[in-house]
Amino acid sequence: MPETLTIHLTCPVLAVRVTDALDGSTPVREASQGAARQDSESASQAQQIRAARQLESRPQELAQLCALVGTVTDKLSRLHEETVANHGSDIARLAVEIARKILAQRVADGDYDVQTIIEEALKRSPTHQNIVVRVNPLDLPPCQKLQQNDPEGPFAALEFVADRSIARADCLVETPKGIVKSFVEQHLERIGEALVRVE
Repeated sequence: MPETLTIHLTCPVLAVRVTDALDGSTPVREASQGAARQDSESASQAQQIRAARQLESRPQELAQLCALVGTVTDKLSRLHEETVANHGSDIARLAVEIARKILAQRVADGDYDVQTIIEEALKRSPTHQNIVVRVNPLDLPPCQKLQQNDPEGPFAALEFVADRSIARADCLVETPKGIVKSFVEQHLERIGEALVRVE
């Protein structure tokens, strides 16, 4: 009886060829290739099943994510409402303070329209005769230029007076029936009060 031969291999065997050593012929058995194909097909089917299960679970995951986003949105809305309700006056003061800083910088840079400021003050004037408009000395030359450029315009009948107590971009309109002040600080205070009332 022939001795049994044992071989230890470091990698799997994909195909085996058996020959009959007794009669010298070489019949071949190739069963391993079919088995390898079956293993490959089984792995492919398993992978397809896993992919199908993942696709089936996606709508549920999406529904859970949508529910989570809805919950977070509701909580953020409530937090926003509570913050505004509890800190409305602080928010209004902060907004006014930011506006004050911006306006102060624009005034310092001379980036304002003195004509519009005076026109707005004149709209609130109780009368339109014998009007004296007090402005900052730096704002006087542009006002005089407006009078010169348009002798028939709305500024023609006004008397402009330089007044060091008036800040730049402010004006004081004096009429026989009363005084109209157009001061940036007063405008900011009124805006702040309006914001607090809205809240």
